[in-house]
Amino acid sequence: MVARSGEFDLIARHFAPIAQKSKAALSLLDDAALLSPPDGHEIVVTVDALVADVHFRSQDDPADIARKVMRVNLSDLAAMGAYPLGVLLTAGYNRDLSEGWIASFANGLGQDCATYDTPLLGGDTVGTPGPTFFSLTAFGAVPIGRAMRRDAAKPGDLIAVTGTLGDGALGLKVLQGDLIGLDVADSAYLSSRYLLPQPRLTIGRKCADAYGRYAAMDISDGLAGDCRKICLASGVGMVFDKDLIPLSKAAMNAVNTDPALWASVLGGGDDYELLICADQADIKTLGNDVTVIGKVTDQPGQVDLIGADKKIVELANDGFDHFKA
Repeated sequence: MVARSGEFDLIARHFAPIAQKSKAALSLLDDAALLSPPDGHEIVVTVDALVADVHFRSQDDPADIARKVMRVNLSDLAAMGAYPLGVLLTAGYNRDLSEGWIASFANGLGQDCATYDTPLLGGDTVGTPGPTFFSLTAFGAVPIGRAMRRDAAKPGDLIAVTGTLGDGALGLKVLQGDLIGLDVADSAYLSSRYLLPQPRLTIGRKCADAYGRYAAMDISDGLAGDCRKICLASGVGMVFDKDLIPLSKAAMNAVNTDPALWASVLGGGDDYELLICADQADIKTLGNDVTVIGKVTDQPGQVDLIGADKKIVELANDGFDHFKA
């Protein structure tokens, strides 16, 4: 077992400095923080757990792991149109990890706290004989009544997404050595998209501020599976046009080489892009920030895909499921 400082020394050395910018954190000297919502806003709360070799690779740079822990939660705030107020971090470090590993993790976390103006408010730190894990709770604020919800989609709505899809899943394949034949630039781009998601906070706030009707969620487990969550909440169906799904240059090169990789694009997960449903007028207010890829239908739970041959097939539910083998 690698010797290192005790819990309170670790916190004081590596995490308390991150929290100094926020009065709400009370310098991490108390068991709780004091958080006041801005006037005219309500609080959005979300939590995600990430486990080594399930949600991140234990051999990855600990600073990158910290950034992913932060960003997947900020993505959930973005999906409701909220901006971040702060985070709580519960960390369970495998007892064989060195203090250097923890220091690097804290450095990455601190960088993202600064980048996204999101203070660390507190949390808990433990050692474990099992895999390293993290649970991060994020607090955000959204104008009262303006949070985007999954139950707001209506038949006839357009379906749009931010960014490009499939990069994260293909990036994991690159890192695992399962996707070869791409040039160095494409491989590096896809890998970075898996390691460092980009939470779409700006477009989320744009939706909340637009005073339209938006249903939204972030795509974490794959378009094919995640879209059904809006379908279930709203009692609708969806139809997507494969030709409209936005791909990065790197992903396009990959699927052109091996069309079977479309399964990863549609169902592989780790996109952390926003899936947004709204009427045409409200989608237009978002401009070039989104790409329209389909429509909401009045067939509850039915999800179809228009292929390159313009034939319609039912889209298989290939989203990532933590409880499937």
